[in-house]
Amino acid sequence: MPKHLPAHQAAAALRAAEDELAKLRGCVREVAAFLHDQAHDLPTRQALAQHLDLPVPNQ
Repeated sequence: MPKHLPAHQAAAALRAAEDELAKLRGCVREVAAFLHDQAHDLPTRQALAQHLDLPVPNQ
């Protein structure tokens, strides 16, 4: 049977997880913006997309 945390510990753990998720979403936004920014070198953007297993930009 799983061990349950007291409510205040569970709430703190949830807040920490939500904070970490917000950071990760910010990173994803930055990577997506980079991949779509034509001011950056196309081969670099394509290589990054391939490395991250994302759709490769063609322009």
